[in-house]
Parts: sequence; structure tokens; C-alpha cells
Amino acid sequence: MIYKIHGFARALIMNIQKISLINEEAIINRKEYILLVFAAILFIVYPVNAHADKTSIACIVCHESLGGELAKPVSSWKGSVHQQNGITCDYCHGGDTSVNLGNIKELSQEQFAAKQALAMSKSHGFIGKPVGKAMFDMCRQCHSASVERYENSIMGKAYLGNKGGPSCVVCHNAHNNTMPDVTKVCERCHKDTTGFDRIDPMDVNETTINELSGIRIKLAERKAKGSEPSFLPEFPEELGSFQIGFVAFGAVIVLFIIGYIIYMILEKRR
Repeated sequence: MIYKIHGFARALIMNIQKISLINEEAIINRKEYILLVFAAILFIVYPVNAHADKTSIACIVCHESLGGELAKPVSSWKGSVHQQNGITCDYCHGGDTSVNLGNIKELSQEQFAAKQALAMSKSHGFIGKPVGKAMFDMCRQCHSASVERYENSIMGKAYLGNKGGPSCVVCHNAHNNTMPDVTKVCERCHKDTTGFDRIDPMDVNETTINELSGIRIKLAERKAKGSEPSFLPEFPEELGSFQIGFVAFGAVIVLFIIGYIIYMILEKRR
């Protein structure tokens, strides 16, 4: 591994030397380069968000006009990772978001009810709040690997069997989706969350429980000795190579940064 890092550093220095010899006329104009990068970002980001930013989405227009509790899902969804990636109401709740509501404030009760029936028609796949297996199937559309792990775990099976297991939205929220702080979220159901941040909460099984017991014993022993837990969690012996690879990767990143700094210094001196 050390030889590979040395080889990488040597190659990096040689490349820097070559770059410093390049004629200035051959270097792309920096202003043009910045404009090209900015245009590329707009090209990539705008189409992704365009669908989610449309104010003509029937569900959004309707719920915002109703206000109160019915408007909270929309305000929570705005700015969420789902909104940023164009995931709108129909992805999870079904229905027809393209119904033209016009000026919703001018609709009579009969007109409003008719348009509501169109938007929430079962013929357009409207399911309302997905629960149980329907929720897993809905989340599986984008998060298949995570759902598969969770539905086969102890907690996933408990949820499907109506035995108190948490659903996806209990930990990740329904509309303002987030990656949860494991210990804080788990405290909603568990009094003692010691060691929870050192296991995989998506795949809790008998092996995981045994690992958690071992982690708690080690933490208790360290506490009794007056020493703080290590900053990095202890990996099983078979994952020792992972730790080595992690350190090696960090070293490569540091060398790259150093190389970049050297390159910038050389550029300024020209």
C-alpha cells in the first residue's frame, strides 16, 4: 500500500511539472471555463427541479388554498430532498396532479368537488396514505435495496405484522424526508439507545442484537475504567482491511490536495 501511495505521489509531481510547461495560449480561458461549468450546472439542475416547482400541480394548489393542517404537508415537502429531485405528490399518493383547477377561489362547492374527485380518482391510482406493504412497495420504487433489507429485519416484520414496528416515515418523516439521527429517533421507542449508532438500524436481526450486546459490554467496561469510547467504532476483525483502505484513501486525498496547492503556486509564479 505504501509503495502505491509513493507511486501516486511521484506521478502527481510529474504531472504538475508537465502542466507548468504548457504554453499559456493552450490553457482554456478561465472566464469561458467558468461560464461553461455554470451553464452545465443549470442544464443538469433545472430539468430535475422543474417538475417539482410547477405551481400548477393540483394537489399543491388545493392543499395550500385549504390552509391549516391540510397545507402542512406541502410546506414540509417544499425544500425537501424529494422536492429537489422532482418527486411530487402522485409518486407516493397516486392520483392525477394535472387537473386544471383554474382560479380555485372562484370555484363553487360543486365545481370544487368535481375537480377533487378527478384528482383523487382511483382510476388514476389514488391510494391516499400508503400503509403496511403498500408503503414498502411505494418506497421500493426508488429505494429498493433499503426496503428489502428493512422488510426482512425484525422491525420491518413487526411493522408488517402490526406488532409495533416503525414504518419508513416514522424515522425518515413523510414529507420533509431526512436521514435520521439514529439515537435520537430510536429514543421514541427505546429507553436505552446505547450502541445504536454502531449497528445497522435498517437490518436488525439476531446477529445484530448479539453484536449490540457485545458493544454495550465493551462500552460499560471502558466507562468503568474511566476511559472514553474510541472516536471510530471498532470494526469486526474481518473488516480490518476496510480500516486500512480508509486510511490509505485519506492519504491519497491529502496528497491530491498538496499537489493542487503546488500547482496553484506554480501558476501564480508564471
